[in-house]
Amino acid sequence: MKTLKKMAAAFAVALAVMSCEKTELGSSSAKEEQLQRANEQFVDAVVVPTYRSLADECLKLQATLESLTETTTDALVDQACKQWRNARQYWEWSEAFLFGAASKYSIDPHIDTWPLDRAALEGVLNNQTMMDDIENYVGNFNNGLLGFHGLEFIIFRDGKNRHASDITKNEARYAAAVAADLTLSACRLEAAWAGIDNVSEEKQSILEEAEMEPEDNFGEQMRLCGQAGSVWKSVTAGSEQIIEGCKDIVDEVGNSKIGKPYTGEDKNYIESPYSENSITDFYDNIVSIRNAYFGKFGATSAETNSVSAYITSVDKDTDARLIAAIENCLNAIDAMPRPFVNKYTDPKVKEAIDACDDLNNALEAARKVLIEQ
Repeated sequence: MKTLKKMAAAFAVALAVMSCEKTELGSSSAKEEQLQRANEQFVDAVVVPTYRSLADECLKLQATLESLTETTTDALVDQACKQWRNARQYWEWSEAFLFGAASKYSIDPHIDTWPLDRAALEGVLNNQTMMDDIENYVGNFNNGLLGFHGLEFIIFRDGKNRHASDITKNEARYAAAVAADLTLSACRLEAAWAGIDNVSEEKQSILEEAEMEPEDNFGEQMRLCGQAGSVWKSVTAGSEQIIEGCKDIVDEVGNSKIGKPYTGEDKNYIESPYSENSITDFYDNIVSIRNAYFGKFGATSAETNSVSAYITSVDKDTDARLIAAIENCLNAIDAMPRPFVNKYTDPKVKEAIDACDDLNNALEAARKVLIEQ
């Protein structure tokens, strides 16, 4: 009788263990399914639309600056300045996901290095042999001469659009060449996440002519997290990468972009000083975090398939804290006095730095919830 009772008890324990295992497995599977949908949404509704619009705006800017080499008018300069700000905004909206193509192909430093190397730029502009063949030289210049800030110096000064009469022929030619190089990088970003077959024929031609077709399809790899061929070894790792990308940019905004000038570590480390676009840059970087976390470009609340939706399903307080930290950071940055290039020691700047730190901490809390629950 005792033996039968022991056998019955052991059987009951075994059933309980099996039931527990099934529950855990089911829970894990449900988590992976939810996060996989969030990862796919991130690619399709955040990354690809952002990079596609960036490439489109860069093409427009390039066309205007090429026209400026033939006809130098204030109207064209004004148009170029507006298009620069448009393209710049899409780039800043992408900085929460500098992993993938932007990192592997070193596109971030290539198109967004500052301070501008003004001494080297003057040397290029005064070297007529080089300027006569600038289109073939430009891609090999150091990063301090290229990208958004190389263009910014040519078309802006002291926060204002330059007059066409002040722009030399060599400056116009230089700007057109840098714009073409910028467009190439933007097209490569789009193709590396959307797939080369999913970009326009014009963009494919640009990449093929430069022999810059991307080797990877990061969008497909994100969709296949945990499967062979993906750089992300699990579905959760893919979602964690989204949060890590957000952490990286808010750390850069608070401790480098804003922090270095404010603390005096590097008073020349001021982003977009000639256009006085700095605070807009910082603000848009935090918007990129909101887009990534909510799962849609331009979102102001969480999509059903998003990292935010998963976090709130397992820990509402952590999600609420993070959302509040995003809004607080946006407000603190917007409250800084403009232009940043002249106001970087203001007390409001320290408040923005602190808000960035708070947001980074909230993101870290969400990351822990993601991997633990």
